Amino acid sequence: MHPALSVIIFTTFSGMGYGLFIWLCANILMGERLTQDQIIYGTGFSFVLVTIGLLSSTIHLGHPERAWRAFSQWRTSWLSREGIMAILTYGPMVIIGGNQFLNLGLNALIPIMAVLGILGSIVTVFTTSMIYASLKAIPAWHNNWVKIGYQIFALSSGGVAYIMIAGWQHYMVVVTLLILALAVKIMTWAHIDKHRGQYKREDALGLPDFGKARPFEPAHQGQNYLQREMGYELCPKRRAMMRWLALGCGFILPAVLLYIGLPVAILITLICLGGMMAERWLFFAEAEHVVRLYYDKDTV
Repeated sequence: MHPALSVIIFTTFSGMGYGLFIWLCANILMGERLTQDQIIYGTGFSFVLVTIGLLSSTIHLGHPERAWRAFSQWRTSWLSREGIMAILTYGPMVIIGGNQFLNLGLNALIPIMAVLGILGSIVTVFTTSMIYASLKAIPAWHNNWVKIGYQIFALSSGGVAYIMIAGWQHYMVVVTLLILALAVKIMTWAHIDKHRGQYKREDALGLPDFGKARPFEPAHQGQNYLQREMGYELCPKRRAMMRWLALGCGFILPAVLLYIGLPVAILITLICLGGMMAERWLFFAEAEHVVRLYYDKDTV
């Protein structure tokens, strides 16, 4: 699949934003003594990350001005469900942050909002993962690793951002999550590599027992939409380089820097965000759509 910058930003920024909000709400429920500024900055940063992600996602649409119509398709579309849940989850963010910033006196309501914030964030991240995991025509996405990965990546990257906002008291939990996320990513790639090439052009044509099939000539003089959006040639060297970049910056380096106590938490957060963008670039670049069997690929 073509790794468009808009969807890379969408999934990376919104994932970190929801993960950060989950951390903030969980610590509120656990009775952590968060200062007024920490709650304001935490909800504010979550709001900004999620908003950047959602606005970026509309850029990828052919007609962004029609994005509002997606909300009506919630019965059948995971994209529509994701949009609805994202809007609903803004409620707890605004109430928790606004209560602190404006001194609204809604302290009794905050624990309820924290619970709703955690549930809303988890469900929103799940619906985002299902946008991709529900696509049977893309084998690299149609598996449980995508659903697991979206959740653990949001929690680990959001945990790094939470340390930047609220201090280091939970740094070992974040380090553990980063290690777990690293393991999930490696197992995801192992799954993709194992099943790469399982679909053949002969299977797509319904002629698996008649030898090797090949097109007589290209279907078009130039590339069409399907070839541009659903076909991306990723050379092995670039795949290896991007995988090491994703592992190093997205998981290993942040875990090491947190463990040794590097005092510049904002730098660790930026490194983690950059690594997650590399991981997300690979998420799209490595995904092959079976429609390519009708054009330029013998196997997918």
